[in-house]
Amino acid sequence: MRGLSHELDCIIYLLRSGENYIMVDAGVGLDNELILRNIDEEGIERDRIKYLLITHSHSDHAGGARFFQEELGLEVITTEAEARLMESGSDEELGLLATRGIVYPSDYQYKHCKPDRVLVDGEEIRLGDKVIKVIEVPSHSPGSACFLVKDERALFSGDVVFHNGTIGLGNWPGCSLAAYRENIHKLGGLGVEKLFPGHFLVVLRDGQKHIDMAIENLKKPWVPPAWQHLHPHY
Repeated sequence: MRGLSHELDCIIYLLRSGENYIMVDAGVGLDNELILRNIDEEGIERDRIKYLLITHSHSDHAGGARFFQEELGLEVITTEAEARLMESGSDEELGLLATRGIVYPSDYQYKHCKPDRVLVDGEEIRLGDKVIKVIEVPSHSPGSACFLVKDERALFSGDVVFHNGTIGLGNWPGCSLAAYRENIHKLGGLGVEKLFPGHFLVVLRDGQKHIDMAIENLKKPWVPPAWQHLHPHY
């Protein structure tokens, strides 16, 4: 998805929750004002956005988190492993040594952010009128979070799994095929209808089918289809 914000941003979602909104992921932090303009053009009052869920600490998802925490007063929420990386991770731990000058500009600097709330795997939280379950899936990063909106059977999967069972396997510290194989089963049997990944196509029907494809691919004896093979520059 291109054109809604900076070209290096992941897909940034706004989820309505009663009278307020939840933002899912924050983009790379290179054109935060464009995101704010999009919000304004949709007629959404900025002070109604209360929470920021971060799927993982990589720059395209969390580089803008500090801006929105400070500018809009959002409560930043993620898992413990990703919170540590967001607050004090080194460029190597954040995958920037492998991607700066290739994916990100050579002078890109990550803006560290201390999350306000840390979640544990399986925890359920109520944000407005939504009950959201965090499913921690170490794989693409050490503590990658998928957020399940229970009443809507909607899963925000970050970079763990995409349309057609593609996974976010990359060659940087903290990303592990072994971890994928050990943890992907957590996404089985959820009955997901809508799949909202961090990149590429959104699935509005039978989302679980695409997740199950990834689960099955990871049982096979060869490296499963992975997004960097198909889209080397996102």
